[in-house]
Amino acid sequence: MKQFTSVNSSTNTISNTSIICHSQKHPFHILPVSPYPFLVSFFLLSLLIPTTLYMHSLELPLGLPRADLMHISFLGLYAVAMSWFISIIKESRQGYHTSKVQHGLRMGMILFILSEIMLFFAFF
Repeated sequence: MKQFTSVNSSTNTISNTSIICHSQKHPFHILPVSPYPFLVSFFLLSLLIPTTLYMHSLELPLGLPRADLMHISFLGLYAVAMSWFISIIKESRQGYHTSKVQHGLRMGMILFILSEIMLFFAFF
């Protein structure tokens, strides 16, 4: 990830946010290519296969134990999710999350919570 820094000549301080906002013509953070969506999909698929075989009382080819593949998949999915969240936190601390981006993240979380509430009330 490319980090932008500038030195303010009057105060000799490093300002990440000002350079990022002024070097772009918009206040949004355009993300570079990330391996995380592919890795999450891979570990979810590797979790789906032994789970489906377990439900149909089948074994994996070559006599591999289903439980081992399920545990590896869970641990891999957990590791990828944690590293993805750490990456998001690093981006926010480096100044990539401007006020416009923070507002969008908040609104997204609020809309998600509201949709869950509406789903809950739909059942009752």
